Amino acid sequence: MLPPILFSKKHRSDEEVAEWEAKQAKISKGYYGSPWLSALVTFTGFAAAFIGSFAVLLVIANLRHGTVWVPYAVILAALAAGHLSLRAALYLVHRRAKRRSMSASADAGRPRRATGNPASAGASLPPPSPQR
Repeated sequence: MLPPILFSKKHRSDEEVAEWEAKQAKISKGYYGSPWLSALVTFTGFAAAFIGSFAVLLVIANLRHGTVWVPYAVILAALAAGHLSLRAALYLVHRRAKRRSMSASADAGRPRRATGNPASAGASLPPPSPQR
């Protein structure tokens, strides 16, 4: 195993550093601040495919034996429901992050307008009148 100092940015040319940063940006492209949720979705997809394939085989094998196949079908449904609910949560996180980034980039080039409140427009307010 090579020492980590050989892989630091100090010992690389500018092209290599730019290429490495581009690769890192491409790798982390779908996370939008939720790497744990993305990893959980990937894991549940794997678990649903792996365990679900055995559950499907057991359902098919037990179809002739009455209702013995029902627990395996419930396992299959629970795996699919868990994975789909995590996918929906990830979709909502991605959509929210995308909206935030789009609104931030759209607001960056636009000057701020006054909202009708004189204090926000920078105008001075008259002193409050004394109450009698």
